Amino acid sequence: MSSLFSSLAHNLRGQLIARIISFGINMYLLRRIDNDVLGLVNVRLTLLYSSILFLTREPMRKGEIIRDSLPKFINLLWLSPLIASVVSLICVWLWCTFSSTSDDVSWMVLLSFPISAIIEAIAEPFAVLSLRLESTSGSLGQHFAIGQGMLICAKRIFVLAGLFIFPDLYHLDLFSYAQYIGAIIYLLFNFTAFYLYVRNKSVPELEKFSNFSDLLPKISEGVDRDSVRSIFTLFSHSILKQLLTDGSSYVMTFTELLSLKHQAVYDAVERVGSIIVRTILAPLDENCTAYFSNAIRKESSVFNKNTDNHDDLVKTLSTIMHVVGVLGFVACVFGVPYSPTAIELYGGKLLSENGGALLLSLYSGYILVTAINGITEGFAMSSMNNHQIISHGKFLLVTSVLHLAISYILCVYINSSGFIVANIINMIIRIIYNWRRIREYLGEKCPSFSTVLPTLSTSVFLAASLFATTFSYLIFASTPGLSHTLSHVAIGAVCLVVIAQNTAQHDPVFFTIIESLAKKHRE
Repeated sequence: MSSLFSSLAHNLRGQLIARIISFGINMYLLRRIDNDVLGLVNVRLTLLYSSILFLTREPMRKGEIIRDSLPKFINLLWLSPLIASVVSLICVWLWCTFSSTSDDVSWMVLLSFPISAIIEAIAEPFAVLSLRLESTSGSLGQHFAIGQGMLICAKRIFVLAGLFIFPDLYHLDLFSYAQYIGAIIYLLFNFTAFYLYVRNKSVPELEKFSNFSDLLPKISEGVDRDSVRSIFTLFSHSILKQLLTDGSSYVMTFTELLSLKHQAVYDAVERVGSIIVRTILAPLDENCTAYFSNAIRKESSVFNKNTDNHDDLVKTLSTIMHVVGVLGFVACVFGVPYSPTAIELYGGKLLSENGGALLLSLYSGYILVTAINGITEGFAMSSMNNHQIISHGKFLLVTSVLHLAISYILCVYINSSGFIVANIINMIIRIIYNWRRIREYLGEKCPSFSTVLPTLSTSVFLAASLFATTFSYLIFASTPGLSHTLSHVAIGAVCLVVIAQNTAQHDPVFFTIIESLAKKHRE
């Protein structure tokens, strides 16, 4: 478990810095870029890009593909660009046929998003190796974190610089160039870094590769058939998962329920609300899924339910669930009273005058359920064989259709707020299903689901903080003026510090984690 938290610490540091930079740039872009352009780029075109990458990455990063033959494993990873190319052709056809996006953008702009996804897919083998071969040394974990942070920042920095260097350049063209620049930088970083790692023998996890050519595909070696079967089983599963994850974006892209302006508002609010999701929960999910996938293997002694390895696995699951549960409750407590302030600071009048505060308040509840779902689904998927994954796919097929229908209906009646409510309902259903699977696998050793709840002392401090910050909002935040806003923020900051100190000292799980990380740092 210590290696898991060590790897996670590297990932969090890299992505935190990148998210802060990206967040600051987005604040400026919301005030500078036309609302319709933001709606097109941040919702419709980004959905095209993210769909291709998700369907390419998910099977490789989460499938059971590590086998005895290393060359066959490498060959399998290099299917990523091929998968991305095929998925790109299908997605572009869907976007051009069923979405109105093609009426608003040129082919050059439209194609820049799938092409950049394909370029990034060429670097995917190195990302998978970083996740799969990560160990206590943390070298590959640092590489993965730096690469992800670089990918996040490069595009936004280029857009920001382009606004000043090329003031007359059409903004959609600027975003398309940024896609290429970011993808190429990410690709060059991965190739250069791994070339140096192997040549200098500086990364222990890569000692089995004698030279850089060992990291490239060798057609004569072929691929492992069981691994290929696992990839394509998980690929079909990932399609349904993508529909569930970005259901609201698909409804906005392929219907006309919301104008481009309101799509831009929804996306901007989601970016604010998902800071915790993308900065903390997403890296946590990636590292935990890789950890669970490596620990739960058919040939592993983990499947003997009486082994120490199995007990460690149960303990890790319980610990992680408690951590994300506490983080989720903290997000809920501070999300409601500080949503109006965050919206005003981030997006100005565009967000505050178009229901942004309500959307962000609802999103704080979504953070809690998506945090729990990420861990439970990661463990459940790691414990499934191909037959069980297919069965899970049937469940996702039903829930994806149901989710899209609920999203559409709620959007008709309560506008964009309906998307977040639909997402919360969807996550709760998935949590129930995943927990049933976990209980079946772990049996009587399965931890209680109540482990996600904060301790009694933490709960008392959370309740007191909710009362204090709500009262502060009524007194200070509802009155215009910088001094009133700062007073409201200061009260929240004090409450957050008190909660953090109490949790670190009196919550056994957090106390153990902090002591473990501090001991490792001292060594």
